[in-house]
Amino acid sequence: MGMKMVAVHNSRQRAIRVCLFAFLWLTVLVQPFLAQLPVARLLTVFPPGGKVGSQFEISLTGADLDEANQLHFSHTGITAKQKVGETNALPEANKFLVSIATNVPPGVYEARVVGRFGISNPRAFVVGDLPESIAPTTNTTVASATTIPLGTIVNGHSEANAFDYFKFTARKGQRILIECNAREIDSRVDPALLLYDSAGKELERNRKGGLLDFTPTADGEYVLKVHDFIFRGGGEYFYRLAVGTAPHIDFIFPPSGLAGTKGKYVLYGRNLPGGTPAKDLSIDGKPLEQLEVEIELPRDPVAPRHLSCALKPSDATLDAFEYRLSAPHGVSNPVLISFATATVATEQQPNDQPAQAQSISPPCEVVGQLYPQGDRDWVTFDAKKGDVYWVEVFSQRLGLPTDPFALIQRVSKNDKGEEQVSDVKELYDTDSNIGGAEYKTATRDPSGRFEAEENGTYRLEVRDLFNRFQPDPRLVYRLSIRKEAPDFRLLVVPQAPPSPNKDAKEALLWTPLLRRGETMPIKVMAFRRDNFNGDIELKVEGLQAGVTANEAKIEKDKSSGMLMLTATENAAGWVGPIKLVGKAKTGDAEVLREARGATVNWTVTDYNIDAIQSRLTRDFVLAVSGVEAAPISIEAGENKLWETSEAGKLTIPLKVIRRADFNATLKLKAAGIPALDKLKEIEVNGKATNATIELDLNQYKIPPGTHSFHLQTQTPGKYRNNPEAAKAAEEALKQIEKLIADLTAAIKSAPEVKQAAIKTAADSAAKAKAASEAVAGPAKASGEAEALAKTAAEKLAAAKAALEQKPDDTELLAAKEAAAKAAEEAESKSKAALETKVVAEKAATEAQAKAKADAEAQIAAEKAEAEAPAKLKDAEKSKELAATRAKETAKTAEPRDVTVTVYSAPINLKITPTPTTPAAK
Repeated sequence: MGMKMVAVHNSRQRAIRVCLFAFLWLTVLVQPFLAQLPVARLLTVFPPGGKVGSQFEISLTGADLDEANQLHFSHTGITAKQKVGETNALPEANKFLVSIATNVPPGVYEARVVGRFGISNPRAFVVGDLPESIAPTTNTTVASATTIPLGTIVNGHSEANAFDYFKFTARKGQRILIECNAREIDSRVDPALLLYDSAGKELERNRKGGLLDFTPTADGEYVLKVHDFIFRGGGEYFYRLAVGTAPHIDFIFPPSGLAGTKGKYVLYGRNLPGGTPAKDLSIDGKPLEQLEVEIELPRDPVAPRHLSCALKPSDATLDAFEYRLSAPHGVSNPVLISFATATVATEQQPNDQPAQAQSISPPCEVVGQLYPQGDRDWVTFDAKKGDVYWVEVFSQRLGLPTDPFALIQRVSKNDKGEEQVSDVKELYDTDSNIGGAEYKTATRDPSGRFEAEENGTYRLEVRDLFNRFQPDPRLVYRLSIRKEAPDFRLLVVPQAPPSPNKDAKEALLWTPLLRRGETMPIKVMAFRRDNFNGDIELKVEGLQAGVTANEAKIEKDKSSGMLMLTATENAAGWVGPIKLVGKAKTGDAEVLREARGATVNWTVTDYNIDAIQSRLTRDFVLAVSGVEAAPISIEAGENKLWETSEAGKLTIPLKVIRRADFNATLKLKAAGIPALDKLKEIEVNGKATNATIELDLNQYKIPPGTHSFHLQTQTPGKYRNNPEAAKAAEEALKQIEKLIADLTAAIKSAPEVKQAAIKTAADSAAKAKAASEAVAGPAKASGEAEALAKTAAEKLAAAKAALEQKPDDTELLAAKEAAAKAAEEAESKSKAALETKVVAEKAATEAQAKAKADAEAQIAAEKAEAEAPAKLKDAEKSKELAATRAKETAKTAEPRDVTVTVYSAPINLKITPTPTTPAAK
């Protein structure tokens, strides 16, 4: 009884946790989305992937997906078209038919939905090479477990406080790998896997990841239980479950190589085709195999690449590509191979003690393993006074749970020949976070500058501050000791509008949507390497007509900059990827670097409570609205370069355009030039369309050069979402109501109309018959008259011939004249008879045509009477749908309170040095 009460208590506690989480998520989902103007946000795509060469249906969920009618993928071989209903042939909301071409390589791609409010954030979309299915919602008990064959992918959801059960058959000695992908495909699930035999005995479990490795000791049926680790669930808790014998790579060694080289690499994993046992290497007690492969690395280490691995913003400094192993039973998971900065040397054992330090010759890279637990790897090298190297460890950025530490020592000997050791430098985590709370760029990988202060021998230790108790051979590292090579990498992110609540700790899932007449900021972050501190000029490529970007740069010693995009008032609607490129000088060389994109995965209302998840993206996309205008536009009175000296004064007129119901007083604050932070706010009355900026350069001390700044403000107002749709829906409802009225009236009058049509058709048929019969007499008379005319013509011809023989015969002359007169009379009678016949035939034809038309009218009346009730029923159903649509669109279009952030178009300044006055002699 006591155990039962505990179980009930635990169940209630789980239920409370789930309800609390549901409340928090509802708060997350709704509150921020109501505070700002709508932009498309994609929450889920289900199923989150499919088999190469297949076509299947997917469903989407999200926010502000009005009129979503396109689905874009990061691979051109994946296409989609909106699904239409089978009965009404109308598009179904948020449902698409996806086709994956046969030439699409297995991997994780990105899907974005396009609608009225732009193009959404990306969601992971997986292309696999195994048969796929969707888990039913009924497999919540062992008795209802879903049977799945080996070599199958199952797409499912984790439901709150529930379990999913699957069963499969395996043979003795088969190495079965069960992998549940979740976080790496943008899911919120933390999967827990438990495996049982047919008697219910637990055989394996994995509560800290998505892989379960199992080798049966006997043929039989086995049961797998899947659930979220803390029993959460819902649409956002989806997963892809693979059960089979496909290969799995745990790590690759070495983890790096020089760009453009071909070399031998060793894969360590399970079910590697042709692999051999890896001596003394195991993970969680499961032995590993090893397989040597030859890999040719790409030539350009900084070229943009599609990476399936879920990389974090801190990984933006990592130049890498991914490798997969193909096998008869499937393609492996991807493994990262990064590009080395110098010649690669593999750690040589033993090297755990200072006296065993491996001798190296910088610049070089040393690759090794932080294994077994407590491992310390030592290297030694000689350096001359003034030698400068950058020392950097890559491990956490390779996707590993490590905290590397590096220690540099100087080794010398005293007069007695005794070794003297002094610590020169300790390298800990790289704490620099240029991305704020949303895009944390700090990493546990250490990096630092080392300058030899004197000639001598130096020793360097690498160890993992985390790996003290659990041995894990996957914990590899790269130790880069390189000559100073100033460089940079860029990260571009959508800039969500700031919260009206200055104390808010929210992070919004946001996408760039540029309305007509609007200016929008794009944040660009610079990862500076090896003491690079120069200016970085920013340029946007791929913008469409009607959209411009200001000249922007990340100033020296700064880690970020703001680039402003502006759409004209008549800009055409457009969505697509854009490319942001940074240009800078490092020494005498000009360097170009393309920025990577990033996104927040889920909206978080308080990042002090809930962790923010963000990741790198394949593309950075922009949407330009062709149907909505910005509520307020602000721009300088003239679009020009405003010029003055560093001691001069400027008066810049402003033009303010207000649309819709946004009439509050504006308080404009300058941004973009730090010196203008002290500029007093410019207040613009709610009815004003003009304002002025007064700049006294003596007061604000802007250095000579070209600069760009903008004005920004937040203002409340009323927003109506798509009032055009509400009007169109109301008009459609009126048309259907008119149709119903017409059909109702037609049904009421149908019997009378039908009887009238029947009577008219009968009368017409009788008249047509009479007219047809009336043709017979004139036709006969016409024939007889034609025969008489013919006979008379023949007699006339004979008389003429006889007269030609005897022209002086008066009797023949008289006969000829008589015959001519008779022929003329006969011809006249024949012509009259023919005309009478034609009139009769025409009357008969018209009567028959009318009879046919009246007969068809009778059939139509009878058909209309029969079909009218069904048409009325369909119209009434259509009315219900139209009424619902009208009600929904009217509600959506109701004015709602929003607070919008407004940015002015960039204002460009040119500050010249103050002219100097020659000193008096």
